[in-house]
Formats: sequence, C-alpha cells, structure tokens
Amino acid sequence: MGHHSYVRIGSAELFLTRDSYDRDIAALFTEADRYFEAGEDGERGSYGYQTTARQMRERLQARGFSARRAWSGFASAVTSWAEDPGDSRPPESVEEEFQRFVRQLLLQLEDLAFDRVEDFSAAIDQPYAFRWHLDTRAVLRLLLDQVPDDTVVALDLSELTGCCVEMDPQQLVAEPARLEQLQRVALDSPLIVLTEGSTDSRLLSDAMKITHPHLSGFINFIDFDSVKAEGGVAMLPKIVYAFVASGVANRIAAIGDNDTEAHDALEKIKKDPNLPDNVRILHYPDLPILKNYPTLGPYSADPVFTDINGSAGSLEMYLGRDILMIDAQLVPVQWRNYNPKLGRYQGTLLDRDKKTVQKAFAEKVKQAHARGGTTSEEDWSGIEAIIERLLTAFD
Repeated sequence: MGHHSYVRIGSAELFLTRDSYDRDIAALFTEADRYFEAGEDGERGSYGYQTTARQMRERLQARGFSARRAWSGFASAVTSWAEDPGDSRPPESVEEEFQRFVRQLLLQLEDLAFDRVEDFSAAIDQPYAFRWHLDTRAVLRLLLDQVPDDTVVALDLSELTGCCVEMDPQQLVAEPARLEQLQRVALDSPLIVLTEGSTDSRLLSDAMKITHPHLSGFINFIDFDSVKAEGGVAMLPKIVYAFVASGVANRIAAIGDNDTEAHDALEKIKKDPNLPDNVRILHYPDLPILKNYPTLGPYSADPVFTDINGSAGSLEMYLGRDILMIDAQLVPVQWRNYNPKLGRYQGTLLDRDKKTVQKAFAEKVKQAHARGGTTSEEDWSGIEAIIERLLTAFD
C-alpha cells in the first residue's frame, strides 16, 4: 500500500498521486497557504496547502485556465482519446462520449458528493486512459466552477510525512514548484533580445532572417516602435529591470553597442548580484575589422587607424565591410566625448554616414531576400558574430 497526496475540494479527495505530489497543482498554491498540525500520541499530523475555491479559480484564470479553455481542453481531450488507436473505446461517437462525461461530471458536482476516491473515478475515468489527454488543471477548473466560493480547496500532503516517503513537514512545496514551471517556460520559450532601440532591433531582426532564418520564433527582438518604448542605452537597464519586475520567465539577453557609452551605461547592471539567472547583459563582440579602423580626431584631421573595439562599435560597424565602404574607402569613425571614468573617447559615424550605411544595408537585405540567400561578395560576419554571442549567452 502506497502513500498518497491528493487534492481536497470540500470533503472530496481527488487526483491521487502515489508517494509524491502533482507539481503543477502544487504551483497553484502559495507558501501563505501552507498549514501543519502535529499529530497526538504518535498519530500522523496534517500537512499541506489550502485556499478557497474562489482564490483557486482566480489563480487558474491568471494561468490561462479560463472556463472556456477548460471546456475546450476537455473537448480536445475526448477527440484525441477517440483518435488514439491504443485506447479501447466504447462504440458511441465522440460527441456522445462528451455529453455522457459532462452529465456524469455535473451530476456528481451538484452536491460535491465525492466522499470516496471511487466516486470520482466513476465520474471521470471512462476509461482511465482518457485522462492522459487532459490537463489536470482543466479538470480542476471544471470542478471549481460548480462549488461555492468559500469551499476549501487543499493539497493534502499528510500521508507523505510517514514512513517510506518521510517528507519533511517544514519543506516548502508551492514556491519550488512554481520555480520549476518558470524554468520549463524559460527553456521552451523564445529568447527575448533587448537592444538600445528600435533601429538596432529592426536591423538585427531583418539580418537574422537572412543569416539564420531557422532561428525565427526562437529569438525574438523587441519591437520598440510597436510598443512606443523609449530607446537609448541609458534606457536599457530600466527596460531590463521592468522585465525582471514583471516576472517574465523567458531568457532575456540585453545587448548594447560595443562602444564607450554603452560600456559605461551598462557597467552597474552587469555587476548587479540580484539580477536573476534568466537575464544576461551583453555587448556586441569584438570584430577583427575593428582592430585597425580609420578614425578622425580628436588630434588629427587625417584618418588614424586604430582599434575601436569597445569604444566605437555601434551596430552599423557590424553590417559588413561591403556596407562600410563609401567611395571605395572605409567610412571613418569620428571621436567625440571623452569619458574620464573609462579613460577613452566615444566614437561614432557621422550622422550622414550612418544613414548611408543603414540605407545600404536595407538594400543588401532586400536583395538577399530576392535571390533567396547571400553571395560570397557580401560580408555578414558581424551579424553572424552577434547572433553567436546571443546563442552562447547562457553557456
């Protein structure tokens, strides 16, 4: 005989789990719901989590398990079960089976007459294999929609504290279960990329469709224009913290320019020990072409070739050597403000040159789309290096 956990709705004991507990159900409770009462004279105490039907319905709703979704999920489960050749099914149609299940479920729920596990099994296991096609949380929502708001809903873990299982009654269950869910969501959801602004997001998104089309849907660049979010490297930490505060479970990569301004603006957040593990703060990687690049000023009117990695690596510098060539020469970087903290100048392309480079890159992308790929004459190494930096951010 095993030891079980189960969900209790009123006096009904449902969803038995042998020698463990359903983590998706546990994640619907909070640590504030936890209860423990020691037993007397060697008797087992009571341990678990409990709330009300109303609060649990609202939590399910917040998780997306609306009444409509629960019934839709049930209908889909019946269809899947009916189409599964491995299940033995009664001769009636799927529609008849659906109606029969609903009648049985609602009849049992009229007065919540699930005093024994067998009662619930008789109502829902028709046959047992059917349940493999239906999320337990959808069934829970269907049940809770039929009971008064103040009905007690509990996850009873009392039997797991005895011999064989010996769960510690002080052990937290609800919070770790939710963290497990968030980790699963993070692994299965797209990587969210935050950039300094709409131009970077648009250019990188367009470029990735050329160099890495197979990553569409796996890496998502935030569209600043559509959400009317303010851009700029100074805003990037604020946007990151906003995502963190909202509890976004996706992995988030915030990537800034490889220049003086961005290294200065992101220094503090990169050192933040409280930044969650699903967030990375990055810069565009160093590039060979930027190790010996023409610059203007502050001391010479003639171009001086120098290493601009870390001081002038804006996105435009990653769009390809072919794009940076204007009048058969690399368009030079202009040194601007001196940063005494980092001990170096900030370098950028002149505004007119930046617009020319961006326009040329848009045409490069357009032509690549038209012919269905890149050519050997084109340089996509900078974009490829950025995508590689994003792919390896969580290594």
